[in-house]
Amino acid sequence: MRKISKRSAVVLGAAGVVLVAGVAYAAWTSTGAGSGSVTSTTSANSVISPVSSDHALYPGNSTTFVVKVTNPNAYPVVVNSISAGSSDAVNGCAAGTVTSPAVSNPAGTIAAGATANYTLTATMDHDASDACKSQTFSLPLTATLSSNA
Repeated sequence: MRKISKRSAVVLGAAGVVLVAGVAYAAWTSTGAGSGSVTSTTSANSVISPVSSDHALYPGNSTTFVVKVTNPNAYPVVVNSISAGSSDAVNGCAAGTVTSPAVSNPAGTIAAGATANYTLTATMDHDASDACKSQTFSLPLTATLSSNA
């Protein structure tokens, strides 16, 4: 009986492992192809609502008022601007008697589903009529928002 040296045994053993690994690799390898799919959401319009006013207006006077901007979206937004506002006619007081200037790039991000308050300035026209006494003025405003994710 012929005796196998240790060196030959190691070489034969290594060759056997490589051969078995090659067969296993060939038996278990595969590839696949296809595609994934995702859907984007749509944006929902924000809502602006009044919160408070600092002082009562009189002809030629300005005061600050606070509005709340609500973000109904599932992602955070930043307010890019809030439009200028001009009052509607109220009980004989002329339209445009109270105005507020536009605001660009107010600070802050509004989280998804959250709200933020913004302070604006309103001014009553210097020649407002007596019909404007003791009135509440609504200033239609529009906020422009963009995603901030």
